[in-house]
Amino acid sequence: MSHQQGYPPAPAQPEQPIHNVRIQEDKKANGVGVAALVVGIVAAALAVIPLLGMVAFFLGPVAIVLGIIGLILKNRKKGMAIAGSILGVVGLIVAGLMTAAISAGVDAVDKSINAEHTVEYIATTTGPAGVSYWTGGGSSNEDITADWKKTITSSDINITSLTVSGDYSDSAASVSCEIFVDGQSIAKNTGSGAGARATCSGSTWTK
Repeated sequence: MSHQQGYPPAPAQPEQPIHNVRIQEDKKANGVGVAALVVGIVAAALAVIPLLGMVAFFLGPVAIVLGIIGLILKNRKKGMAIAGSILGVVGLIVAGLMTAAISAGVDAVDKSINAEHTVEYIATTTGPAGVSYWTGGGSSNEDITADWKKTITSSDINITSLTVSGDYSDSAASVSCEIFVDGQSIAKNTGSGAGARATCSGSTWTK
């Protein structure tokens, strides 16, 4: 292109910079994430309640699965999905710990009740008397005229009892009873006069 004679060429216009504009869409609500959060809260809350905590073994995995689904959904808010997954895991852990603790407690009580114990019955008397004591398989009776002792070692004895009854003909009679379980005294009693009577009772798991 030619320029008119006598006129300088027009200055070149600077090129305008090109800006790349990225349009960011607002993230939509995450319904699955909300569901994961709700289920996770319920699982974590029930996990600390004995027996009901067993439900957390079902709800915990449900919350985790819903949370994972909520996380992989595109253009969705992730916060509730993450929280739901975490609560699901917490619910499972707490439920597992509670179940283990309860099982250990039940096992300890069962071992205490069914363990072998040594029961020692002791009776004293100043004259003729009768003793009646529990053997685990039933009641046994003996007549005595002096101090008396009976030792039984068994896993069948849970309830213990000993009764000492003096003679009615002796107004100055004096009797006593005492029960030891595994060397520890759990009951002691005395009686005096005509027909004196002393009764002791207890159990092997409350010694």
